[in-house]
Amino acid sequence: MMKKLNKVIFSVTTATLLATTPIYLTNNGQVLAEESKAKELAPEWKVKVELAIQKVKERLPYLSDFSYSTLEILEKDDGTNDITIILQTSKEKKKPSFAFGLDKQGNPDRFSYDEEFPEEGRPKIEHEKVVSKATDFMKQWYGPDMGGFAYNPNYSKDNEAHFTKLVNGLPYLNINVRLTVNSKGEIISKGSGLHKYNLGDDAPALENMKFADPKEAISKEQAEKAFAKHLKLFYLKQPVERWDEKTKKYLYGSPTLRYKSEFSEFIDAKTGKEVPAYDGSGSAYNPIVKVNPVGKEVTVKTTEEAAAMFAAFGIESKAEKINEGISEDTKGKKYTHEINKDFDAEIETEEETGRFMSYRVVDKRKKEIKFPKEDPNGKKWLTPEESMKLAIAALEKYGPKHLKEVMPIGTAEFQQRGAALGFKFVNVHEGIPVLDDEIFIRIDRITGEVVGLHMGDVSWEPLILPDPKKAVSHEQALKEYLKVRPLELQYFTSNVDIESDNRNYQPILVYRTAISLDHREIDALTGKFTTTGEIHYSPY
Repeated sequence: MMKKLNKVIFSVTTATLLATTPIYLTNNGQVLAEESKAKELAPEWKVKVELAIQKVKERLPYLSDFSYSTLEILEKDDGTNDITIILQTSKEKKKPSFAFGLDKQGNPDRFSYDEEFPEEGRPKIEHEKVVSKATDFMKQWYGPDMGGFAYNPNYSKDNEAHFTKLVNGLPYLNINVRLTVNSKGEIISKGSGLHKYNLGDDAPALENMKFADPKEAISKEQAEKAFAKHLKLFYLKQPVERWDEKTKKYLYGSPTLRYKSEFSEFIDAKTGKEVPAYDGSGSAYNPIVKVNPVGKEVTVKTTEEAAAMFAAFGIESKAEKINEGISEDTKGKKYTHEINKDFDAEIETEEETGRFMSYRVVDKRKKEIKFPKEDPNGKKWLTPEESMKLAIAALEKYGPKHLKEVMPIGTAEFQQRGAALGFKFVNVHEGIPVLDDEIFIRIDRITGEVVGLHMGDVSWEPLILPDPKKAVSHEQALKEYLKVRPLELQYFTSNVDIESDNRNYQPILVYRTAISLDHREIDALTGKFTTTGEIHYSPY
């Protein structure tokens, strides 16, 4: 019986592949000696490969001289092949090259053109021309109806154009095509786009999906009321203004007060409830927590003091066992204690003051730390609430003495890694979170020990921030927000379903504010969208 080859990359020239003699999957370009250990590529797939090459050459004139071809074949667990075809002008010349994959039916799908000469130095192409060229290509590739796709301006910018599948006249966000156009007006890549939501090759056939009737949706007015509670005030102490090419650093502006949408982006159009984010690591606000700092500034300036600090975190150490170096992050000192052959404990300090800035346990193998699911002695995990109390205690002991209130940002379990639970706390001013004034703390839920404490982004002195009394009303901000970014009715399959083991998931009907790359946050003092300081946030 033929032995199955799982996940092996093969490479053969298509000239050989399309010959009449049987060709078998090869490893590293070598035909396997024993046919019993190989699998012949079915004759119909040889034909499909040839037809696919003809199709891409017809639709992309710049491939006319690409006469040399190779294959990369990956056998998947289900026994099917994932085939990629690479075209070159000759065997010896590696660039330019064109690589494209085949879908389940053997039709050309995703592709990428590696140009011989880079775009640098060429004049930029106007976005209107990008859209025109991309639209023409979609009609050539899929037919006059573009395969049911429609141009999606919400995700398109510069030399990229996105197209989203329409169902019942509404966009289905999980099935997309992204095209890239070079300055010559040539289509140089085709991908699935919107990676955060895209189903890609795993997308079930549309005919097997149940799409709710758009008439079942609540009214836009009801959806706007549901959205309103998610538009909230926040501060940034250092809004990013722009990237400076000379210094290769971000330039920051003055402290700012803004409104932005604080939720997972989607509202269930039938219930009006928020569709939860999959990973829980969004910017969800939580109840404010009052804190009472110890008020003593902690410094570490010698290996003896570092040993005492390690002991405070439950690690016995001696000065002579500690390695002293320079921290890449803080530019201050870095003290390292080897726990065992796999793990190090590290302390970092501020450059000028010697102030204690961070503590962490590092896996020297550069792999994720694996905590047991339960204690060998049967000890139960601490609850998220118990873990938060321990994190707050660490914040009060080591954090700035001026902190009076903090807000946990994200879900209760912001970052779960095995038995370790991470919390991001931000400073609160006049009841409003300062989103870039933060402390991150990680607790081991088995031992209760702090295994991570990062204070590099917190202010050690009280901040001077804009007066919230001068902000425009929530009603005015909401009106402006929805005028520029109105709610749109769409179909969507959440990451919760995509990442689950349940492959019978279905799309849901949702409302979402129109995505805009240039309109994300409202300046609370002017009531208008700001176009600065938005680099810290991506709509994808």
